[in-house]
Amino acid sequence: MFFSFFKTVYFRIRPKIPIPKLEKKRWLYLPRLFSGREKTIFYGLIIVALISGTALSLRTYLRFTVIKPAFGGTYREGLLKGPRFINPIYAASNDTDRDITELVFSGLVRYSPEGNPEPDLAETFEISEGGKNYTIRLRENLLWHDGESIDADDVLFTIKTIQNPEFKSPWRQNWQGVTVEKLDRRTVRFSLKQPYAPFIESLSIGIIPEHLWARISPQSAALTELNLKPVGSGPYRFDSFTRLEDGSVTSYTLSAFKYAPHGRPHIKKIIFSFYPTETETLAAYRKNEIDGVSAISAKSVPQVEKTDIILLPLRIPRVIGIFLNSSQQSAFAEKKVRTALTLAIDAGDIIQKILGGAAEPIASPIPPANSSFNENIPLAPYDIERAKMLLAEAGWKDSDKDGILDKTELKNKKRTVTPLKIEITTSDFPELSETAAAIKEMWRAVGVDTEIKIMNSPDLEISAIRPRAYQALLFGEIFGHDPDPFAFWHTSQIKDPGLNIALYSNRKVDSLLEEARRTADNNTRKDLYQEFQKIVAEDAASIFLFSPISFYGVRNSISGITIGRIALPHERFSHIEEWYIKTKRGLK
Repeated sequence: MFFSFFKTVYFRIRPKIPIPKLEKKRWLYLPRLFSGREKTIFYGLIIVALISGTALSLRTYLRFTVIKPAFGGTYREGLLKGPRFINPIYAASNDTDRDITELVFSGLVRYSPEGNPEPDLAETFEISEGGKNYTIRLRENLLWHDGESIDADDVLFTIKTIQNPEFKSPWRQNWQGVTVEKLDRRTVRFSLKQPYAPFIESLSIGIIPEHLWARISPQSAALTELNLKPVGSGPYRFDSFTRLEDGSVTSYTLSAFKYAPHGRPHIKKIIFSFYPTETETLAAYRKNEIDGVSAISAKSVPQVEKTDIILLPLRIPRVIGIFLNSSQQSAFAEKKVRTALTLAIDAGDIIQKILGGAAEPIASPIPPANSSFNENIPLAPYDIERAKMLLAEAGWKDSDKDGILDKTELKNKKRTVTPLKIEITTSDFPELSETAAAIKEMWRAVGVDTEIKIMNSPDLEISAIRPRAYQALLFGEIFGHDPDPFAFWHTSQIKDPGLNIALYSNRKVDSLLEEARRTADNNTRKDLYQEFQKIVAEDAASIFLFSPISFYGVRNSISGITIGRIALPHERFSHIEEWYIKTKRGLK
């Protein structure tokens, strides 16, 4: 049929060949030469050809292109507490300050999702053979958010500002004994008095601009507007914020920085909103006021699981335990008592009922999220009968049958009866205060009278931790990427400003920790840390409970998020330039 049709067309127009010489009006006259049936076939073939061509073009387009991130969109996240110091030399204890500082400022190095240091402002970094010198070469053409150039002088200024006691930076102790010198406009060398393998992590602190901060006196540093309207070099620059009449910040907006060290991020704007409680933050998510929630407790997970949220577990290297002060409660000096108190706690029950299962039970001073964790240390079993037996062997009996153990002793020829009474001091963080209440009931079951003292975080630090004014401190210790536990367990750190809140002293442990700091080989250091954990566990130096898991919630419209091994929650933003909302197609 098709042959017949084309044959008819050919013979009817043959006198007008060659076809290209036909005038436009004659081409328009062409359809009149066909019968109705021939017109139908003709137009049908044209339609088929157009559809086939379009399909072929689309198939080719899809075959040789892929979906890629595009610039645009706004990401909105809810945080607890408003910001105070968007400044790397001060951002330490406030998670909100850390989160925003991570986006606004860049350090010399940052960490990969695998937990390895990689260049940030640095182009390269080299460590000398002896481990005492670190040489940093900056990238070319680095810019601050205000368009000024970044060079070695900014690095020197930042470190010397932190080292200056008048600025009262909480990071000062990390930089004591470190000498920094400028080799040329782009090269800086850090020199240590002694090899210190974990020093590389200190180089991740954000660098501040000398041309702005050199004009600020130490006395004015905490009050300057630069703490809320910062100028950094990170992937996002300060845009604006809103305040209430009382001065509290209600929202904070950042815009993508085109000349960031790793290129302009894909998401155009980030807006943070601040809420007093987790409940209000989750309510804002359900109302579509925000796209992400910085921290979701395990108890709240069921509330959001059926929404369009993606829950990303954050396994922070953190240890929650009870640290015992024998100078405040003499019963703690005896290992049998410490062991009995450990056996009387059902950590698994606490994890399920209070933490919703979002924690790992531990028996070690180094958490499971750390590569040096000693997995061969067995968990203490929950054993009430053995706990009672050990307390009896230590001389604690219920002599007056009131359910509370006591010990009878002769002091200055006088008979004294001392009840076994322990005060647990902890923070007002709900999961810790609830854990303290559960432990109180568990210890009561073996005859220990327990009181709970709950304090807010600032008071806890100032009035209890720093002066070591507690009997049993229910608290958490957070490690960095490097598992260095020196500050928590070395004898030299027992007094403030050291962090040895267990008040633990062991010469062998001191030697292991000192050697680990001097050792550059990671495998050797791991062996040293594993031996350290074994000794501390055998000594029952503290009661290790669990390492909690928190959750970061993000709406499923946000793509490109990779969160691997992080040391602190703010590091979820360390590769923010890979996140995206908008997409486009591009060549493979």
